[in-house]
Amino acid sequence: MKYLNIKMLRDMKQNFTQFIAVFLMAAISVLIFSGMASVWTGLNKVVSDEVSDTNMADYYIKALGITGEDKEKLLKTDGIDKVSLSAEYTFSASDGQSEINITTVDSYDVSSFTLLKGKELLLEGQGIYLDSDYASEHNLKTGDILKIDNIAGECIEIEISGLVHSPEYFYFTGAVTETVPNYEKYGYGFVSNQTFEKLCMQLNYTTAKVKGNYISETGDFEEIFGERFICVQDRGDFAQYSRSEKESSQMKKMATLFSAVFILLSLLTMYTSMVRLVDRQKEAIGTMKGLGVKTKQILIHYASYGIFVPLLGGILGLIIGRFTVSKALMKVKQTTLYLPEWKLIHSPYSFVLIAGIMICCVFASVMAAKKVLKGNPVEIMRGNTNNSKMKKEVKETSLINHFPYGLRLAFRNIAQNKIRFIMGIVGVMGGMVLIIAGFGVKDAINSSNEFVFSKQFTYDIKGILKNSDVELEDVQYLYETAIELQTADEIKQTSLSSFEAGEFYNFYDNKENKIGLPDKGALISRHLADEMGITAGDNIKIRIPGRNEWINIYIQNTVKMLSPQGLFISKTALENAGAAFKRTGFVTDSHDANYYSDISGVKNVITRSEQLENTELVADSVMSIVKLLIMASVLLSVVILYNLGILNYVERVREYSTMKVLGFYQREIRSIAILECVITTIIGWVLGLILGRIFLKVYIKIISFDTFEWLSDASIATYVIASVIIIGVSLLVNLLLAHKIRKIVMVEALKSVE
Repeated sequence: MKYLNIKMLRDMKQNFTQFIAVFLMAAISVLIFSGMASVWTGLNKVVSDEVSDTNMADYYIKALGITGEDKEKLLKTDGIDKVSLSAEYTFSASDGQSEINITTVDSYDVSSFTLLKGKELLLEGQGIYLDSDYASEHNLKTGDILKIDNIAGECIEIEISGLVHSPEYFYFTGAVTETVPNYEKYGYGFVSNQTFEKLCMQLNYTTAKVKGNYISETGDFEEIFGERFICVQDRGDFAQYSRSEKESSQMKKMATLFSAVFILLSLLTMYTSMVRLVDRQKEAIGTMKGLGVKTKQILIHYASYGIFVPLLGGILGLIIGRFTVSKALMKVKQTTLYLPEWKLIHSPYSFVLIAGIMICCVFASVMAAKKVLKGNPVEIMRGNTNNSKMKKEVKETSLINHFPYGLRLAFRNIAQNKIRFIMGIVGVMGGMVLIIAGFGVKDAINSSNEFVFSKQFTYDIKGILKNSDVELEDVQYLYETAIELQTADEIKQTSLSSFEAGEFYNFYDNKENKIGLPDKGALISRHLADEMGITAGDNIKIRIPGRNEWINIYIQNTVKMLSPQGLFISKTALENAGAAFKRTGFVTDSHDANYYSDISGVKNVITRSEQLENTELVADSVMSIVKLLIMASVLLSVVILYNLGILNYVERVREYSTMKVLGFYQREIRSIAILECVITTIIGWVLGLILGRIFLKVYIKIISFDTFEWLSDASIATYVIASVIIIGVSLLVNLLLAHKIRKIVMVEALKSVE
């Protein structure tokens, strides 16, 4: 085996181009997947650890005035192990520039927090355990005094006892008008009951945080709380926590679907490359067999081709991916999610991928070697193995006979080398699909944001009210709240938006026709409707916080409302259904943001342009992934097409030499080689355009968040860019190979194996 190993190194040197192509394809495939997988694996690990360490609640029961007696009843309910009661309220910092959501609990048995700096967790005392990200943004540290206005408007000074992080605030925006965390304006903290009473003047627990493996039916809670019961949420419906799961899921879906096409292309090309490499070793295989080398040793020798090169490529991909893709992606995710720490952990699937690539290459090498070894040494060395089949003569139809000679020769060569022809088409088509998908996601984000903030919303300013009795001029009042939506099959947490008469919200059906809010029934966003199997004409039930009974709602139509997802109903229709319209906010195009910010009854104000900027920040986290995928797709396309071109050239060296001997001019041989490339490229390009559009629609649907529907609209520019890249790369590769034809040494190329 020592000499066979030396031979392997010599073969790698002589066939450097083919081996480096396999090496690069393995490296690129592993680099992209492992780089992204490290981020979501690390994210899941940190989230899981903190959820476990803080004993985060499995369920959140909302009710009014929860008492110790209620807690005892809950603890007696089957499946409930532990219960902690909590109350929370949002207070303004005394500087008037920010708000802090403050929580108090009766115990830390369920849903405590991670203490990053400061004193030991205490239920008593006058200090506050403050959100570390808010503290960092405001240059606060333990021991400093935080000034907060209580509910009566008095300034209360509280010492910062510690800096903390809670898994219940992975994605904390502070206000419904915000779409990304903003710790300059919003933070959170935990205080004792005494401190909370000093701020709020009273203590009424409104949430029971429950730990248990099984939760009883809602009816059991209605029996415990009566009319005070509002709703129950499981951890997955808790938006400030579940966003971490959604971000991880989105990364996983993007990487998996994109990488699936990516890796399949690579494996297909690597398989073909390894088969061709071994197939060209017939003389060497025949010689080894004639010298008495055992078949098993020969197979192990060629199997090592498929182990060594992909393994090195995979390891390089793991290393580079960790310091490039992972770092870039993690940096972006840190702007939307707040974790106590960020870790990069290699996913087991990355090693499975490397093993899969190696198995594919080993299988290709061994099967090709087995095929050759079936003959005796003399026949193998001549290239006439028992299983070899002579290429059939291609019969030219009367139609082909009218084509120019070069085109007829190209068709004949394609017919005799179908596998190579198909591989070329697949290479071009795959590159088109990946690049269209990459640029198409960018188009989808841009067109979706344009639709939302130019057609759906036409207001200039949106505000949130502190109380519903505020009277403002020239505004359209809104009622926005979380609800439970029930169909025959499931119950889902979603949102309800109700509107007074106005023209700042526009609704469109699936054919882009503008429709108004009906006086009876409601509209539902089509993304949510598809998810829950709801169609126009259906009757559903909703439950609004503060009401025990379910309200029947008739669905008039599904609408193309990209964000938010939920139900949309007029004030009249809501009141006709038996529910009260409570003012929670307003929209307007009068005055400016500062005018409304100065009104005491207005809690928060944001402009439409600021909403767009926030949405684009979220989109940037997706685009950072897409940019990496686009670059990798272009690089992979170059490697695949160049590798296929090299294989085509190597296999046809004797043919090109024969054409030279027969008197063909250099330009004629070059034109025939390029003509084959053009035919392959055109077919792959057309198929890529068709499949690229289909793949983009599927891709956009899979990676969309539940709260935002993206439009799968790829611009003409995307198709043009993808076409220019793929066609340009394909033609450039073949021009380079045409240049190599000029350097063919005819004596060596035509020399007999004998």
